[in-house]
Formats: sequence, structure tokens, C-alpha cells
Amino acid sequence: MVLKISRIVSIVLIVVIILTTIITVYSISTETQRSLKGAVQEKLIAVASATASQIDGAAFARLQTGEENSPGFIHIRDQLYEVKQAIPDVRFIYTLRKSGDIAAFVVDADYGYDTEAATIGQAYPEAEPELFLGFIAPSADNEFTTDKWGTVLSGFAPIKDSTGNVVGIVGVDMDSSVVMAELNTLNLFLSLIEIIVMISAVIGFIVIEHRRSRDEQKIEESEKKYRLLFEQAGDGILLLEAEGENQGKIISANTAAAMMHGYTIDEILTKNIADLDNEFSRKPNPERFAQLIKTHSLKDEAIHVRKDGTEFPIEINAALLDLGIKKFVLAIDRDISERKKADDAIRQVTKKLTLLNAVTFNDIQNATFTLDAYIDLGKSFSDNEKVNQMLDKAEESARIINRSLNFAKNYQYLGVRPPRWHDVNQTFILGISHLDFSAIKRTVQLNNLEIYADSLFEQVFFSLANNVLRHAKTATRVTLGYQLIGDDLLLFFEDNGEGIQDVLKEKIFERGFGIQKGMDLFLLREILGITGITIRETGSFGSGARFEMIVPKGGYRFGEKA
Repeated sequence: MVLKISRIVSIVLIVVIILTTIITVYSISTETQRSLKGAVQEKLIAVASATASQIDGAAFARLQTGEENSPGFIHIRDQLYEVKQAIPDVRFIYTLRKSGDIAAFVVDADYGYDTEAATIGQAYPEAEPELFLGFIAPSADNEFTTDKWGTVLSGFAPIKDSTGNVVGIVGVDMDSSVVMAELNTLNLFLSLIEIIVMISAVIGFIVIEHRRSRDEQKIEESEKKYRLLFEQAGDGILLLEAEGENQGKIISANTAAAMMHGYTIDEILTKNIADLDNEFSRKPNPERFAQLIKTHSLKDEAIHVRKDGTEFPIEINAALLDLGIKKFVLAIDRDISERKKADDAIRQVTKKLTLLNAVTFNDIQNATFTLDAYIDLGKSFSDNEKVNQMLDKAEESARIINRSLNFAKNYQYLGVRPPRWHDVNQTFILGISHLDFSAIKRTVQLNNLEIYADSLFEQVFFSLANNVLRHAKTATRVTLGYQLIGDDLLLFFEDNGEGIQDVLKEKIFERGFGIQKGMDLFLLREILGITGITIRETGSFGSGARFEMIVPKGGYRFGEKA
């Protein structure tokens, strides 16, 4: 029965296609012919009107029979002939005057060039109504005319004397054989399209019927495959009602979902999704599904309860299936008990390593402080120059150890704590608070800018400000601001000191470069890189240094003003 109905639908569709094609072809042909003819008519009226406006009406009115060789006649003929020569589509151009119900030639542009040209007073054969309308206002024939001179369409425009009286008309016959050829070609082309569509519709019907049974067989095979994948999936898959009084009801579940929760499939199909949550994860279904219906997808974690009452953590990936009449939710649940245990173990190891590092750093720093004290004491008791030189080298080595310890201490916390949003202005103030920056004038324009960065973001401004104090000895001012560049944001920090040579602009970020061994700027780039922020130096040597930080889309925002 279903196949029979489908076949009837196909036949009706083919008939509709054929009828639509016929109507469309006819409409296109008619409209195209009308448009082409309209274009020729507009051109005729324009040529006739322009020519009529150039003819001296008084001189034209004085021309009488037999005056074909008079200067007035020759002048008007030459005017007409120039138009004919300038516009290749113009087949004939001439002037007429009316005598009662008869239109007679006055000046023919071909006079003197063609033996068959009309003379003054010769009657115009078979004048159409549109010709006489030309004595009132510009007009054109409605239909193409074919005779021994070819296929033409005629247009007319009145010739007026200085007082505005109509003394005659300019007639223009435009060769329309090209237009007619185009119309014939178009009609032939459209007819071929019509035939092809009809043949294609019949062939399509045969092909559709041939493929229908094969497609139905494939659908059955696909359903079997998807059902197999549904059942064999390692994760739990649940299909839920998304709306109505049964919102959250489980209407389909695979074996993995049932076993994960300690139920049979029949048992789990009697449950609502809220029944599977523990008391801390459970929330009202309207609240649970509101976000999902709005965003169409959801990723979350929750604690579920098995049939025996034991609890286990799951990761949820849910998507809204909007079928128009009804909405469903497809939820994939993954038991993450093992992952939680591994995460807890890693956190414990990290905590112990951090504690070990802190104790080790503290012990080494205490030792270097003691070493510094003994070196200072030794130098105060020694008058030996060589001994004092060796003590100076030992003191420098102790300072290098201290710098390396401070760098390692900062670097070990890089990325340990999750990134967060930072108020850039407040972070800048905190960064320079550790330095004597009072002699440097500061210009800050941030408009409540916030940046998503590592928890060590404060170190960035400390390093940049410290770099000014150490290397830009002549600097008196720093500027901190931003620019929007497409979807990204450029945060810049610049001073008016000596600047940095071009060959050093990249090297300054390398660890081990310069007097401070590049630790500050190297660490700065690493901190920013945690959240995809890049930094470069773009200042002009001799005018000051400029550090530009590119913050990608999603990594910046503007907070509300206080």
C-alpha cells in the first residue's frame, strides 16, 4: 500500500513538472520577445526624436514637389544620411508630411544614393495607425513588418517649426532581422529544453521506481547497522523526552546504559533521567532542559546512582534532536570513575612535588644567604687582592644561583593553577608595586579591559616595568593601552627610552641572553603563551621600546564601569 501511494505521488509529481515546464517555457518566450521588441521600440523613438529635433521645421515646410535638388532638401537629406551611417541598425530614415488621410514622403535619406528612393510627394504605402500617432507624439509600431526590404520595426517623431506647430515627422525603419533570429533561436532552444525535461521526467520516474526497492533494502540494512552500533557502544546512550509532562522520561536506552546503572533495559525505560541523579546532581527538569533547548548541546559532569544505591561519576554529552513536531534529547553518558582516581593521584603527586621543590628552594636560598655572609666577612678580613678577586667571583656565582632559583620558583608555578580573568589595570598596578616606579610617569587607557591569562599574569607587568628601570635609563614615561585589530586585541606597553636594536628584538626573549640572562622576558612569553597570547617588540631604536601582546578572540572582554 505504501509503495502504491509513493508511485502515485511520483506520477503526479512528473505531471506537475511537465506542466510547469510548458508554462515556464511559454512565459519565458513571451516575456523575452516583449523585452527585445520593447528595446527596439525605445531605440527607434530615441533616434527619431533626436533626428527630428535637429531639422529646421520652417525650411522643411517650404519644400515642394520637384525641389529634390534644392539646398534645403539636400541639407535635410544629408542630416538624415549621417544618422543612417552612424547607426548600422537603421535600414531607412525619411521624413513625411500628412495630407488628409494620406502620408507622403518629403525627404528620403537614400535620395541620390539609391534609384528606388522616394521623391517629394510620393505616397507612403500602407501607413499604420502608429505612423499617424507620430504627428502628435513619438511612437513606434507594435509588430515587426516583413516585406521585400526585410524585417523592420518603424518609429516616428514629430518635426516642429519655431512656433511649436507640427509640420511633419521623421520615420525610422530599423532592421530587426537580428532580433527575429534571436527570438527564433530562443524559441528553438526553449522547445528543446521542454522536450528534454519531458524525457528526463519519464526517465526519472523509471529510475526512481527502480531505485525505490533497492533504497528500501539499504534502509533496512542501515537500521540494522545503527542498531548494532547503538547496542555495542561502550558508553551509555539514552534518548529522552525534551518537553511536555513526560520531560526527562527515558524512551530508549542501549545495553551499556542499562548495565552502567544496574538495570535491565525494560527497567531503565520506566525511569526519568532525574531518577538516576544523586541528591547533589538532581535538579528540576525544566531547569535542566532549558539550557539544552536554548543551546542545542550540553557537556557536563554529574553523579549517578545505581540500582543498588552506589554512586559513580559520569561525563555527559547531550544534544537536542528537533524533529519539528517533537523534541528529544540524545545523551551519551561515560563512567569516569577511573579517570577521577587518576586525576586525584596526579594531584597528590603534584602537591608532594611542589612541597618538595619549595623545601629544596628554601634550603638552597638559606645556604646562599649564609654563603654571601661568609664572603662579605672574608673580604673584610682580607687585604690580599687576589683573594678578594676570587671572593668577588664567588659572590657573583651566588647571585647567579639566586637568580636561577627565583626563575625556577616562578616557572614551576606556570600553568599549575587554571587561567582566570584579570582586570588589566589592577594587575598592572600590582605588578609595579614591587618596584620603585615613582619617577616614571604613567599613561593608562584600558576602559575596564579584562584578559583571560595564567595566574602569573602579574609577573608580565613586573617584568616589563623592571625592564624599563634596568635598561631604559633615559625613560621618563610609559604608556599602557590597547587597539582592536579585527577579532583580536593588541595590548601595548611602551616607553620613551633608548629603545632596542632591530637585531636584538627577538633575542631579548631568549633564555640566557643579556645581563639578566633573559629570565624575565623569557618567562613573560611563557606566561602569556599559556592562553595563546603572543608578544613581540616593535619599537624604533632611539625612540623607545614598544611591546605588543596579541590577545586572540575570546581571550578579552570589557567589564562594567564602577
